[in-house]
Amino acid sequence: MTTWNKWTPVTVAVSASAVIAALIGVPHWLTPTASAATPAASTATQARMVTAQLLAFNDFHGHLTSDGLSISAKTGTSKGSGYVTAGGAPWLAAKIAAAKKANPNSLVLSVGDQIGGSPLISGYYHDEGTIEALNHFVDVAVVGNHEFDEGTAELRRLLKGGCHPTDGCSPASPHYSGATFDMLAANVINRKTGQSMLPGYVIKNVGGARIGIIGTVTPDTVDLVGLDGIKDVKFVDEAPVIKKLAQQLRGQGVDAVVAMTHSGADAIPRSPINSCNHLAGPVKDLTRKIAGSVDLVLSAHTHQAYICKVDGTVLTSAASYGRLLTKINVTMDTSTHKVTRIKAGNVVITHTGKRNAKVAAVVKRYQDATDPIASKKVTTLKQTLNRTVTRNGESPLGRVIADAQLAATKPKAKGGAQIAIINHGLARMNLEKGKVTYGQVYDAQPFGFKLVTMTLTGKQIDAMLESSFCHKAAVGNDDRVPLEVSTGFFFSFDKDKKCGHQVRIRDMRLNGKTMTAAGKYRVTTIDFFASGGNGLASFKDGTKRVTGVLERDALAQYLRQHPHLKLPKGTRIRSL
Repeated sequence: MTTWNKWTPVTVAVSASAVIAALIGVPHWLTPTASAATPAASTATQARMVTAQLLAFNDFHGHLTSDGLSISAKTGTSKGSGYVTAGGAPWLAAKIAAAKKANPNSLVLSVGDQIGGSPLISGYYHDEGTIEALNHFVDVAVVGNHEFDEGTAELRRLLKGGCHPTDGCSPASPHYSGATFDMLAANVINRKTGQSMLPGYVIKNVGGARIGIIGTVTPDTVDLVGLDGIKDVKFVDEAPVIKKLAQQLRGQGVDAVVAMTHSGADAIPRSPINSCNHLAGPVKDLTRKIAGSVDLVLSAHTHQAYICKVDGTVLTSAASYGRLLTKINVTMDTSTHKVTRIKAGNVVITHTGKRNAKVAAVVKRYQDATDPIASKKVTTLKQTLNRTVTRNGESPLGRVIADAQLAATKPKAKGGAQIAIINHGLARMNLEKGKVTYGQVYDAQPFGFKLVTMTLTGKQIDAMLESSFCHKAAVGNDDRVPLEVSTGFFFSFDKDKKCGHQVRIRDMRLNGKTMTAAGKYRVTTIDFFASGGNGLASFKDGTKRVTGVLERDALAQYLRQHPHLKLPKGTRIRSL
């Protein structure tokens, strides 16, 4: 088990490079925040060395408590050799405070997806509780794709404060006042003004050293959230933005430049939390493009843990849900404005010592407000419905969710569905054996999407199934898994084939009958996919649409109606 004081560092000695003499102006659409820094360090002949401690985490997703959270330092997953209970905002805040006590020259950085896809304790009141908790220990954050789940207007409200425009003020925080930390979004551009929606960078003074921090998010955000909520912005390529801002920051005499990107990479198979085995994906390519212009890259999005060097540049990620913290020591020569050394390592947020009392008080306030809702019993399960997928891409929980959505929309008046199709990534938590509450159902299906039933042809269904393997929003192999389907529907796939040829219509069956390209079928999915989200463009062509209940309410209703539910049997998907 990794403990707080025992961590495996990656050390990089940074070679000297000339300070940029000629400045290239920042484009008008890259808006910096006001600098909080003091004037540059003295140019005295004797160098002044400062070691700043950067404490980073990512993909918190509103996990204020540690219920159901664990991680193994050996495998980087929630199960495996040496896995322990980990995470929870009060514990994360306490470990951060301990690290800052050891080195007061510290900054706390959150690398996106602070909110969205959150458990009921946070999500029920639009993640206000998470923002309030993070206010106690975060200095700088960057937007992730999930910050846009409810659109840009809601993101601005969460940062500025005020009550929700539809649901009003929450009983947990009737005077919600917004975020006190900096939130960056350098490559999210307001279409009307041409400027970044939020500041692109910030300069922080840490122990006399000036550190420039740039924040960007994956451009694939346009495929990952509802388009209606982000019509006023565009997501541009990260690398040119980061390089231009880094050059501007060097011109202002900063001693180090840090890029925080909510973009990620994949490592298959999983590996120890401080390793970098078989890493591939967008952020590795991004780091190569910006190596030399920045000193350090903090990444996120794929919920994986790694400490890497890419073309000499340190690249880090701290899994998800506040279970890990990346501890980075950056040594700078403030007379020459150069980084001379970087050490980085991930540590597990174990439940040792004491929790942070102020953050614990925020969590309790939201628990008290949401417990009456969360504690309502839905059913009792005789077996756990877990998210673990088979070789064919199916999971017990995914099957039950698909069956629940089919049952909720099968009546003619509610859509007349014949097939329900879901995405494995939207099932967030297992439903454990025993009593199941509404809070647990909410945590398993936290996004609040509505069901939509439509008519699709066999050809359109085939194209949609194909796109789950080939869409550009799929960061790595974990994202390129089959869409899960309801009972009665069967298809096969061959990932060795080229995109467009991995699924064959002639192998698709509905209730045992061969489907045809021209045949018309009633299909249920969530409204996000119905609008073409996540790269599933074929859904946009569906006709005769009927909108139904929330996906989590369909699941709760199905579980109530099947008190003796057994794990679904049979094969719905087959890998060739």
